[in-house]
Amino acid sequence: MNFTNEQNKTWRTLFARLRPVVEEHACSDYLAGFRNLKMDPERIPSVEELNEQIAPRTGWKIERTKVRYSDAVPWYLKFSERIFMITDYMRTWEELDFTPEPDMFHDIFGHLPFMTLKQYTAIQDMFAPAFIRATLEEQENIKRLAWFSTEFGLIKENGEVKIFGAGIMSSKGEIENVVSGKVPILPFTIENVLKRNKAIYSFNKELFIFNSVEELKQELGKYFDPIAAREKIIIQRKEKIVDRELKDLKRPIFP
Repeated sequence: MNFTNEQNKTWRTLFARLRPVVEEHACSDYLAGFRNLKMDPERIPSVEELNEQIAPRTGWKIERTKVRYSDAVPWYLKFSERIFMITDYMRTWEELDFTPEPDMFHDIFGHLPFMTLKQYTAIQDMFAPAFIRATLEEQENIKRLAWFSTEFGLIKENGEVKIFGAGIMSSKGEIENVVSGKVPILPFTIENVLKRNKAIYSFNKELFIFNSVEELKQELGKYFDPIAAREKIIIQRKEKIVDRELKDLKRPIFP
């Protein structure tokens, strides 16, 4: 895919603004993944370049999609194949510090460093088996758990609060919201998270913290494992499919 000069300018500007901030506030796993991914600060990396760094390390692969905000069913069907989709949409110049929609900078800069790490993809591997067997209510809960962990989670390292979630990592405004000390931080537990609603068009009013990736994995397992153990695959859907390329998606579903 060929990117426009404007898209590369946005990438270059965001990369320069966020790199020193994440180096100070991001968790150690993210920083290790950042080094693994070897992103060019001057231009948007190709899928081939990304897969060269990700696939040999964790077995996951990256695909591009025209979607700007997909419903969760095709998203998790792709997860079942260990495929992480990244959008070809880039935020506008007016949305540099905060965009309500996930864009390619969020996907690549925020998520993909983690996808080079097996301890992180082990968590991503937990989502699809549960989601495709979940009721509609359980699907909403799974999305909420993803929102407050892999998107907007925090982790404690050496007594300090560090950024874990990709939604915070890829937004200077979100990072400033965290480090300001104004947003309440609660322990990440199933009970705590499922009581809260996602804030899509504004900064989150509350965030959740865990002490390690292993602790997060164990906590998610309390909710996911009983659902994933069901024999029957449900795949219920109530959302409108946004991604034209995935409307006719038909493939085997792997647990």
